Amino acid sequence: MQFWKRFKAVAAWLHLWLGLATGIVIVIVSVTGCVLVFDDELFDFFHRDLVEVKQTGTPKAVAELMAIAQQTLGKGKPITDIRINEDGRSYVFSASKVNKRKDITLSYFSQFKYRDDVYVNPYNGKVLGVIDVRYDFFNVTEQLHRQLLLVKPVGSVVIGCCVLIFLLMLITGFILWLPKNLKQLKKSISIKWGAKWKRVNYDMHNSLGFYVLPIAMVIAVTGLAWSFKWWEKGIYQMLGSKKPVVLIRKAPPVNTADTTGNHLNMMVTTLQHKLEGNYRVIGLNLPDKGEHTMMAFVYLKNRTDGWRNLSYYYFDARTGKLFDQLEHAKKPLGLKWRNSNKDIHTGRIYGLPTQLLALLASLVCASLPITGFLIWWGKRKKKKVRGNSI
Repeated sequence: MQFWKRFKAVAAWLHLWLGLATGIVIVIVSVTGCVLVFDDELFDFFHRDLVEVKQTGTPKAVAELMAIAQQTLGKGKPITDIRINEDGRSYVFSASKVNKRKDITLSYFSQFKYRDDVYVNPYNGKVLGVIDVRYDFFNVTEQLHRQLLLVKPVGSVVIGCCVLIFLLMLITGFILWLPKNLKQLKKSISIKWGAKWKRVNYDMHNSLGFYVLPIAMVIAVTGLAWSFKWWEKGIYQMLGSKKPVVLIRKAPPVNTADTTGNHLNMMVTTLQHKLEGNYRVIGLNLPDKGEHTMMAFVYLKNRTDGWRNLSYYYFDARTGKLFDQLEHAKKPLGLKWRNSNKDIHTGRIYGLPTQLLALLASLVCASLPITGFLIWWGKRKKKKVRGNSI
């Protein structure tokens, strides 16, 4: 019994001071997380004129659409990525370039020389608009969430450390919440709305923290995979993989390369025939100068085993031929998790019901440092009043 009292005292001390140290960061991460739960839906709503198009016949050849997008950006911004969306949606052509190290400061915005997305109607070739992704609201929100708008090596570590501490606070908070007996259990999971605000605040911190605990822990555990390689590797190992799967492939040597034409159309056509229209997005990473491998990643419409259905295909840019592939069904469990990690983190894994759970959990997580601070501040003031009265 004495040991348990000391253990709870240590847990209380850690819970208090770690909470005060990281509270502001946790509030920022949680509030931005609320937005990111529905970022795709919100982006589509506010940018309907960019993403939604009328189906009028057959889409134009991708190489032709890419030439139009390139003309819009100019020669100084070569296109690096293509996103071919399902019918009724525009195609997106992206151009990005990272700044030289000497030009990068602590600010996230200093990392890129440019990062633009061009939205093109695939049926008539009309450019619908260009977005500077660096300053787009949803990207800024994501970078604030992931790295506090700092450069990744700094910001992601700061966020990761705070989330690790938050994970510890969830555990210590649960230890402090544990009731002494069954009679106190009912009090521990309810809120006395008719009581004074201090009591309501105390109940909200304890009860809501208890209810949100499992979801908050899942969100924290999945979020840490972006901050720490050792954490990501640890989950891979738990799922049966010794280390993260290497997705880079090198095109095999060829005797003769056909350089007379652009093989982009042939590669896209091969994919579309292979997939038989069962895709939401085909993403193409165009090879750098001197490289010959073009990787395509495909998000399929159906979920066959609960994970995000993502497959990889590799083409030789010199010949346009498919030389390797890693389809979802043949991926190891670790890679299935890693490809689905963002969907688990944001609650998107099973659609609207889990998204709403993630949203509510994020709101509660944002409130916990605030209600916790008010509890501490109230006790502090009470001690001061007692000290002055002596």
